Amino acid sequence: MEDVQTEEDVQTVLTQETHELADILSYQDDGHLTMLYEMMDISARERLVQLASHRERILGLLNYFRTADPAICRQFLQMVCMLCENMPMLLESRLMSVAGSVTNHIESYKAAVRRCLLQRWKRVMQGVVKEVCLEEAWVSLRHKTLVRPRDRADRGLSPPELQEGAVEDRVTVDSLLGSEARVTLLLGQAGSGKTLLMHCLGQRWAQDAFPSFHLLVLLEFRQLNLVARPLSLKELLFLFFLPPEGGEEEGAAVLDFILHNPEKICWIFDGYDEFHTKITHSGSLSSPFDPRCPLPMSELISGLCSRRILPGCTLLITCRPRDVTDLESSVDCIGELLGFNRRIVKEYAEQYFQDKGLDLKEKAVSHLLANHHLLTMCYLPALCHICCVCLDHIFSSGGSQSQALPQLPTTLTQVYLQILCAFLSRCPGTVTPLMQSHRAEVTQLSCMAMRGLEDSRIVFLSEEVPPDLLDFVTKTGLLSQVDLTHEDGSKGQGYTFMHLTMQEFMGALHIMTSEDITEAQLRKKFNLKTRWTTKSDPKTVFTDSLHLYVCGLAAPACFPYLLQLVEGAGAVGWVKKRQALVLKLLRSLAVSTNLTGPKVVELCHCIQETQDAHLAREVVGSRPCFELRNITLNPVDLDSLAFVVSSAGVGMGLDFGACSMELECLDILPRCQHIDYLIFRSRKYDDRFADKLSCILPRLPTLKRFEFICGNLTDVGAAKLARALESCPQITELNFSDNSLTDRGVREIADIIPKLPSLASVSLGKNGCSLESIYTLLEKMTSCPSIQEVYA
Repeated sequence: MEDVQTEEDVQTVLTQETHELADILSYQDDGHLTMLYEMMDISARERLVQLASHRERILGLLNYFRTADPAICRQFLQMVCMLCENMPMLLESRLMSVAGSVTNHIESYKAAVRRCLLQRWKRVMQGVVKEVCLEEAWVSLRHKTLVRPRDRADRGLSPPELQEGAVEDRVTVDSLLGSEARVTLLLGQAGSGKTLLMHCLGQRWAQDAFPSFHLLVLLEFRQLNLVARPLSLKELLFLFFLPPEGGEEEGAAVLDFILHNPEKICWIFDGYDEFHTKITHSGSLSSPFDPRCPLPMSELISGLCSRRILPGCTLLITCRPRDVTDLESSVDCIGELLGFNRRIVKEYAEQYFQDKGLDLKEKAVSHLLANHHLLTMCYLPALCHICCVCLDHIFSSGGSQSQALPQLPTTLTQVYLQILCAFLSRCPGTVTPLMQSHRAEVTQLSCMAMRGLEDSRIVFLSEEVPPDLLDFVTKTGLLSQVDLTHEDGSKGQGYTFMHLTMQEFMGALHIMTSEDITEAQLRKKFNLKTRWTTKSDPKTVFTDSLHLYVCGLAAPACFPYLLQLVEGAGAVGWVKKRQALVLKLLRSLAVSTNLTGPKVVELCHCIQETQDAHLAREVVGSRPCFELRNITLNPVDLDSLAFVVSSAGVGMGLDFGACSMELECLDILPRCQHIDYLIFRSRKYDDRFADKLSCILPRLPTLKRFEFICGNLTDVGAAKLARALESCPQITELNFSDNSLTDRGVREIADIIPKLPSLASVSLGKNGCSLESIYTLLEKMTSCPSIQEVYA
């Protein structure tokens, strides 16, 4: 009876307050009125449009809901209270008392979301060594989508093409939710910390860091992959994020709030690279959007990206760099996470070893910072943790008791072998070599890892892990348990490797030790990854590093470990044959002259993993220089280039065109002991870049040719480069064309001409210099007889 009385009251109150409400609605924003009109059925709305005056239409609106179903009338009054400005308090209180407060439902759900995100943050932070600081997590942000070339042999880029990559900013992760961009794509390598940072954003929102968002929804594609059927927006929100505690009434209020206030909602989708489906963009939805109508997941995500669903909402999607071509046309800006630097690596290592004894801490940290290769690996956050675990295992096993430098891993693959041994040591076996003692379990686990990679899966359901193996991985920590929601809404558990890179390493172990993998299958699985993709490329998943670990396991240092996992009298010969096959495949790539710049970088990574100097010489011998165009280069990339160039022992050129790189990458160039020439061409390269480069040039004793062209170099940067080039006596060619130099900058360069006895060519065209500076240049030439060409 109480429900009946409430239903009668809501219609009576609306009748009594119609004229005052009409006065209030008459000066409300047109957009808010449109939302109220859209609550009517189509035929009634069409009749309303035919009314002559604004007030008549408002009275028609009120009369429509005065005679409508009481539940619909309550929903209408809830929206009126939520949207209308300057409503008298007494009137608002009366309307809310009969309509039921939608505000209470929204605030109740918001509080539940806060609790949920804080709980998730607490779980994610278990085992995390260093406090996550969003203000120190930097992103290279570009606001213009680039058209990437197809994967073919590199071609020279014209200056306009190079300039396209120049619109970049350095911002912090937390600023992504405070920018004007509504749809942002955040890229990052596997292990760069994307998932951790997204949960940190959720935690910060729960602590009122982003007040412009009334709700923040954080979803993971690894979870959504378990859903095969179409989902409605309502199901996506309430089944796979957080169900409303107040039942259907609260759910309806929340959904209605989201539909009418999309600008107050932030959606975060983490791990698009793990999504099974490729998003396609259609011009429009097949029918008007209904939040209760199921859509294929790809169409639902596409609708949010293209603003066909919830236009005005903020959307942040994370992904590994390769799988983004189907998203680029829909986003406002694209950011790429930048890694650690030396200072942060040192802080992280000190915190990791904080409670492990002062002696162990000092030795481990000093060894890490002194080992250039390990230090470079640590610029990737996940690898920083893995390297610390590796050093902890090595020193705790006896290395820390010796004053001599222990035998440290020289490749990423060897680091992972030590990590595997560290986990296996938690479950001691009966035989001294750990991998031999746990051969059956490691074999079973590596097979499971490979099966997941082939199926593009990172999550394994509980029924996929045999009970005996589950007991083993629980004791060793090789798998972690995760909570799952099945497509019917039921809860369950699943398991993942400690990190995707660990799954890939275990998959590589399977390839290199299993007789089930034939030579033909190995050849098929072995391929170099490119960083250039097109929209027609198939979506790639889970195989960023598999080929690297296969190459690393082909190194002689890994032979004893592989032998522990292969049974039978012919094990030695079988392992050697498998390793030789990998080296043979690499050799055919090393001599190829058709590889793109990105694939050359990948090839250098592979060769560094093998530690094979002969392969390095074949790579350098088959090409006069490394031409790298329009890709992001990190310290690990430069370290692999340095290994190949130095191991080859012959002169080599490096040509960087519009490649994004952090300044710390330049510190690695002196390790390339035989650089003949160095070229930088892009508007990205400015005075700040030149300042850092000026500290590097004197440490390149074999440098003969230097070009800084099509850049943003001014007189300030030119002066610093000129002073640095005085320490490069073998220089024969200088090119500073197409920059922003004036007479002062040209004079700075002219002043060093007499100090470079081998200089034969100088180019300064397309700068802002006058005839006077050209006369100065010609005057300096008279004291340098080796000069043969001048372009100004």
